[in-house]
Amino acid sequence: MTSKHKEFLEECQSRVSSYSNSEIQRAADEFMRASTQPKYSYNFAWMGRPIIQYPQDMVAMQELIWSINPI
Repeated sequence: MTSKHKEFLEECQSRVSSYSNSEIQRAADEFMRASTQPKYSYNFAWMGRPIIQYPQDMVAMQELIWSINPI
């Protein structure tokens, strides 16, 4: 891992931890509550396949798979 990559990861962690109990956290919680009842997550597909997932969750999953590189 390069020092730039390590620096980037540390910056990300710092930003994410700063969201706890913040306005962005409250907005995210409200979005989840408001979007569950009308089944908002049922409106998406990934590579042509219907998914019951939010698009940002799919990007996060892709990033996890890429970083783990299970092959």
